[in-house]
Amino acid sequence: MSEHLPVVLTSEDFALLQNFTEYPAEPFPGAMDVVRRKLANATVVFPADIGADVVTLNSRVRFSVNHGRVDERALVGGPSEEIYGLTLPLTTPRGLALIGARIGQTVTALRGDGWVERIHIEALPYQPEAHRSQPRLRVVSQHIRADIATPGRTVRPAFFGDDDPGPSAA
Repeated sequence: MSEHLPVVLTSEDFALLQNFTEYPAEPFPGAMDVVRRKLANATVVFPADIGADVVTLNSRVRFSVNHGRVDERALVGGPSEEIYGLTLPLTTPRGLALIGARIGQTVTALRGDGWVERIHIEALPYQPEAHRSQPRLRVVSQHIRADIATPGRTVRPAFFGDDDPGPSAA
């Protein structure tokens, strides 16, 4: 795959990148140009609708740089969330290049020294949106009252009629 695939962002990631444009200082030279380009070319979807192969904030990404060794990092919002060797802040050239890209895609990042890195996304071991489950009903008690469970017996509710208790309830 090439780096010309469209950028896909969750609405939350899009809003976060929009906030970057309001900062008075760039996190690295050229960052605002990269952010503006991503925002202009992005397809924005709700978090529940994002593909499981798209890098989102807090995803764990396995990638290689310039065909070198494979590395794995969690993409985090900024330096305050950084854990050296485990995370990759969005405020870095690599982090910004990765957000919105897909497994198999190769993206570029311009380093501070002027060199261009080619980052190939190998896998996405964890993406928070893919691991969110829909709320499910679960049994909290298996206790069944004997008077209700007796076959052939009709249990009548204690209250008949409409469910409006009237002014006396106040």
